[in-house]
Amino acid sequence: MRSGAPCVAGLRWLYGWPAWRPLVLLTLLLLSRVGVAQSVVVVVVDGARFPETFGGTGRWIPRMWNDLRPEGTLWVMFRNEGITTTNPGHASIVSGTWQTIPNDGSTRPTRPTVFEYFRKERNLPDSATLVAAGKGKLEIITHSTHPDYGARFGAVFAPGTNDRDVVSNVLGILSRSHPRLVVANLPDVDLAAHASDSLGYLSSLWRADSLVGVLWTFLQEDSFYAGNTTLFVTNDHGRHERGFSDHGDGCEGCRHIMLLGLGRGMRKGKVVTKPRTQIDIAPAIGDLLGFHVPFADGTSICRDTGFSPGLR
Repeated sequence: MRSGAPCVAGLRWLYGWPAWRPLVLLTLLLLSRVGVAQSVVVVVVDGARFPETFGGTGRWIPRMWNDLRPEGTLWVMFRNEGITTTNPGHASIVSGTWQTIPNDGSTRPTRPTVFEYFRKERNLPDSATLVAAGKGKLEIITHSTHPDYGARFGAVFAPGTNDRDVVSNVLGILSRSHPRLVVANLPDVDLAAHASDSLGYLSSLWRADSLVGVLWTFLQEDSFYAGNTTLFVTNDHGRHERGFSDHGDGCEGCRHIMLLGLGRGMRKGKVVTKPRTQIDIAPAIGDLLGFHVPFADGTSICRDTGFSPGLR
């Protein structure tokens, strides 16, 4: 009798109590097996060169270097192997394919974006996804031209004018609408460099680093996002090794960029030396949020952290 007591007690709990208890138990079991993140946020620091981020001493990114790096996974051989300009870089990140589109905002990605995959597979409203950008031409990444996806599965677009404006928009929308998939473009680093303002370039990088810290603190403290959200910080492209004001070719300065992952599915203090590229982010978002990315060409960086998705 004693050996069977726990089983009897369990049966009484399951069948002798109100009908909702089995449903609760089933839900808990499913959640434990699925293990998906609730939300993913990707911050793209536009046009930062790797030697000034994680390829140096961390002087210009003190918050990410000193506080966030030990809490997450850092990829030190992360690259843009496509076109090293803003729109193609962002489009490659959100589609998981190398996008050879113009940089002027006239052409959308030709393959579906993570926003479209997520909304279509999960039957979600547009408020579940967000693109916040300091460059209006990036509205094109809210959805693709793919005939099976497109505008009806696109993301909300929130334009801004500078880094502070973009992050303010993001924080406001996160608080009000709780989108589950967000891509935010911080433009100031790139704009200062194009103006040949070396001091402005570095101070803009320092400010972007601070704003990433503000966003991470919010995600850790907000009741909707805390403990179940992944944050990626990366770049769309780097800059020339010489004559830093421009970018767009295949030089090492343009191709070698940063990627830091924090939160759900990441490993604290891990440094990945395996070469990875921009098109590996979209499959990782799919793994983290539990949706499929059938037209993506990359392979999920979650394989580097040991994260095992439940719906793949």
